[in-house]
Amino acid sequence: MGDKSSFHGPIEPTFQSLLSSVYSAVLYNLGEIKIKGIDDSPTINVEIAEFNLGLLEMLKEKTLGNLTKEEENLIENLISSARIVMKKYTRDNNDA
Repeated sequence: MGDKSSFHGPIEPTFQSLLSSVYSAVLYNLGEIKIKGIDDSPTINVEIAEFNLGLLEMLKEKTLGNLTKEEENLIENLISSARIVMKKYTRDNNDA
């Protein structure tokens, strides 16, 4: 198993990995990322992407005052980035 994506050693769950996972779900459901060998033509599901963005926003609210500065910056950046990407797929974009 010399695959480059192989993990070595135990994987520890972290708050950052949780945030990254939820953010990845936003991007995946908007067709912005694909799973190699599975997603030849991704299905876009804005409703699920919005749900996952809502999870990030809820995590920010529920953890207020309990995060390190690094965690605060990460969650802010992921939410901002997700909102920017969402604009391409929601009614806010009336250019189409």
